Order: sequence, then structure tokens, then C-alpha cells
Amino acid sequence: MQPEYMFNHYDGVMMYPEEMGYPQWQTAVEQRRDGEGHTHGHGGATTCQDGHVHLHPGVTSTPIETEQGHVHWMTGNTTFDDGHIHQYETYTSTPIPLPGGYHTHYVEIRTTEDDGHTHIIKGFTEPSRS
Repeated sequence: MQPEYMFNHYDGVMMYPEEMGYPQWQTAVEQRRDGEGHTHGHGGATTCQDGHVHLHPGVTSTPIETEQGHVHWMTGNTTFDDGHIHQYETYTSTPIPLPGGYHTHYVEIRTTEDDGHTHIIKGFTEPSRS
């Protein structure tokens, strides 16, 4: 599964990851498995579609270095609601600095289509130090 697009939080443009200089998807998966470093928790609710929402709890990969700064791979399944689940996978944005040496990342992605609809996941990862 390859995401349709990714949100570039600096200028609000939806772009394909390759257009942002991110590694190819297979390279990211290899780096995720072999990487060292920090991770971020993520969670929240999807957008409401067809009268319901799903949760998307999880943990990102370790950092993947890019020309613009590090990103994380985020993949998983939503919770089982209304008789089905959705899958998602994407890169996060590059780091967004926070006070005290912490940072977060932004994500906006469409889930897979299941039961005739998709959901949008958007928000920030839990803060972490590099």
C-alpha cells in the first residue's frame, strides 16, 4: 500500500513523498527495521464518515534522515468499528520544534477504503527528544 499524498506542513501543499526528497518506500521500510533512535507515539480519532470514527493508536518508526531533516514512518490499522477496520501508512513531516528540546511531527493521510468509504487521519505525534 502506498499513500496517495502527504501534507507538507510548511506551506500546506499536498505532495507525493518522492517530490519532497523522501526515500523510496522500500528504503524507508528497511531503515525502519534497522534504525536506532527515538520514536513518537500517535493516536486520536479519524474523521467521521458514514456515521462513525476509528481510533489509530501506534508508535512511529525510528528516524529516517532526509535532505530536509528526519521523518518517521507511520503505519497501522485503525480500531474495529462499525464492522470493519482501515489501514494507513505514510511518512510524518520533518520535525516541528517545541520548547525544552522536544519536537513533534505532523501527519495527514487518507486511510484505505473499506465498507465503501475512507477516513482522514491528521494531527501531531507525541513530543519526543531526538
